[in-house]
Parts: sequence; C-alpha cells; structure tokens
Amino acid sequence: MSGKKNTNKKNNAAKTGTAAKNNAAKSTSSKSKSSVASKKKLTVAQRRELERQQRLTQLLIIVGSIVVTFVIVIICVLILENPSGNQSDYTVNDDSMSSTLGAGVYPASSDYEKAPDGEQLKKPSKGEEVAVLETSMGTIKIRLFPKYAPTAVENFKTLIKSGYYDGIIFHRVIDDFMIQSGDPTGTGMGGECAFDGYETFQDEFDRNLYNIRGAVSMANTGVDNTNGSQFFIVQTKNPTYSKLVNADGFKSNGGASWAAEAYEKYGGTAYLDGQFKSITGSGHTVFGQVYEGLNIVDKIAGVETDSSNKPLKDVTIKKAYLETVK
Repeated sequence: MSGKKNTNKKNNAAKTGTAAKNNAAKSTSSKSKSSVASKKKLTVAQRRELERQQRLTQLLIIVGSIVVTFVIVIICVLILENPSGNQSDYTVNDDSMSSTLGAGVYPASSDYEKAPDGEQLKKPSKGEEVAVLETSMGTIKIRLFPKYAPTAVENFKTLIKSGYYDGIIFHRVIDDFMIQSGDPTGTGMGGECAFDGYETFQDEFDRNLYNIRGAVSMANTGVDNTNGSQFFIVQTKNPTYSKLVNADGFKSNGGASWAAEAYEKYGGTAYLDGQFKSITGSGHTVFGQVYEGLNIVDKIAGVETDSSNKPLKDVTIKKAYLETVK
C-alpha cells in the first residue's frame, strides 16, 4: 500500500511539474511574440521617419537649386550690362546730400556757346581767370569755362570769393575714380549754391565738355538740377563707359570723336556725361579742367580711406582763390 501511494505521489508531482513547465513555456512564447510585434511596430515608425527626412532633404535640395539658379541669372545680367568689365555706375551722386529743392532751383543761363572740339584740354590763355586750390598735399590749378557752363562757373567763382571752400576737406576719395569736396560740413550731406534764395541750380549738359581725366564736375543727389557747392575731379587713368560699352558705343550715341580719343588716351568716366543720362542714368555738369597739379589729384586719390571712402587723415583745401594767368 505504501509503495503505490508513493508511486502516485511521484506521478502527481511529475504531472504537476510538467504542467508548470508547459505553462512557463506558453508564457515565454507569449512574451516573445509580444516583443517581436513591438519590434515590428518600432521598425515601421522608424521607416516612416526616414521617409519623412528623405522628402525634407529633397525639398531643401530643390529650393537650394532654385536659389543658386536665381543668383547665377542675376550675375549674368550684371555682366551683360557691363560687358567691358569697366567700373559700374558708382556715381559721385551723394544720396545723403540734401535733395530738397526748398526755395527752388536757380535757372541755368541761356547765354552760352558750345565749346569747340578739344577746347577743354587746352591750357588757359594769358589774361584768363583760373581757380587755384591750395590743398594740404599740394596745389591744383583749374581752367574754368564761363562761356560754355556760365551758371556752374559763376557759382564756383562766387563761392571761392566768399571763402566758402577755405578749410574744408575732401570728404570722398576713390582711387582710380575721383576725389570729391565742396561740403563745409565734411559729411557729404551739406552745401548749397551761391545764388541768393536758391539751394540748387540747373544742370548744364551737352556743351561739348566731358568727364575726361582731370575734368571738374558738379556733384549732385542723382536727381536732375540738384547742383549745390559740392564738386569732384575725375582721376581715373582708364576709360570707363559702362552701358556705352566702349569708344565706338560712345560715338554711336552722339559722343564727340575728339572726346572718344581723349578718353582712350587719358582716361575718364564717360558714363557720367550728362548727354548720355537717358542711357546711363548719371549726369554731371563739367565746368572746369585741371591743367596743373594732376599729380596732386593722384596723390589725394591714393590716400588711405575708411569704408565710406573718407580719408583717415584729413586732406584739406587750405585756401581757394582766383588768379589771372600772366
């Protein structure tokens, strides 16, 4: 009896152990299946995120390509507008200079002649009145053209006689371009013409006078008839035509042959000539020509400047006066 009972107990224990093992196996299998399903769900989510990132990358590449193409087109347009590689239309217009006409614009004289071909480059004759600028770097002598640009010359001479230019600086200097002065504030924002009751005077273009190297011209705000007291002297030794392209383009648009030859020989800024304003967008009245001291102009143009093209060390017009050639 006792042997059977023990045998039954062993069988029951074995059955119980087997059942426990089976239950444990089932539990383990269930957990394993749950883990695999979880991994499958995570992989799908990761795949979707990867696809989203790929689409975003493709979009960024497309946008970048469009931007690069746009920049290339703009550069090509700029090159086509200035195919000769000459200086672009960096004019001596001083946008900060007062452009309000205020009390009005003094009218240019209608009593003038056109200068004979090449007259601009001739030395002054005995008895002729010229302007002298004694600067801190040397003396510059200017032949004036009262017959051809009477209003601009009268303005300049009147300001000189009043001592207006004495002690002021060259506030804008750009080597291989020009040197600019005439603003008593030294900022490029000041100055007015010499005619009582007026702030500016009218342009005097197409007088057979050109912005050849050494030319003395009126600065303006980029707006017609905004001449005041500021002036510049063309310094570049290279001919710059911009939208006129070259000497042939200059002549085909009405430029004088003698001036085209002078530009090629001496240099200058043809695109600032007033008669081409409708083409180039720039126009400046020429009223004088440096005939002595152009080397001083070059020295001034070569000084060190700041980011606004203002000399780091002041270059001053110590005294301006008129004298008669003997």
